Amino acid sequence: MLKLLPGLFLLLNLLVPAQAQDVLQKALGESIYVPAYSRIFSYPTRSDLLATTLAVHNVDPKTPITLTSVAYHGEDGKWLRSLLDTPVTLAPLQSTSVLVPINDTSGGVGANFLVEWSSETPALSPIAEAIMTSGSGGPGPSFTSRGRVIERRVAGD
Repeated sequence: MLKLLPGLFLLLNLLVPAQAQDVLQKALGESIYVPAYSRIFSYPTRSDLLATTLAVHNVDPKTPITLTSVAYHGEDGKWLRSLLDTPVTLAPLQSTSVLVPINDTSGGVGANFLVEWSSETPALSPIAEAIMTSGSGGPGPSFTSRGRVIERRVAGD
């Protein structure tokens, strides 16, 4: 076991810088896919409805970003509606959120959001996540789902 530790340490040192560089890569805009769930099953015939809050945090301490689109898609992948009437500019370290209420099951079990943002100067990628909760006021299921960048626009694109 002790013989494996130096190799593991070397591997971790090689991986961490690459991941850190990816996290700190700045972009002019991105498309972020965020999974969401309108209900979860505890038995084949029993499920709990969930409210979903999509939160987007501008983590860049110096650069504003503009949310240009927040689309809500059903589990079949079809567009259901836009959750953003007009673009919203987030100042450095500012956040915003939108709610899909507990009684809205239009997205099905595996709904999702597609968040589009842009910036005039390169900015850090925001954190986009869905927070699902039973909303019953008592103990119930609550969990988060982090978004994943599926398209990145950088200078020169």
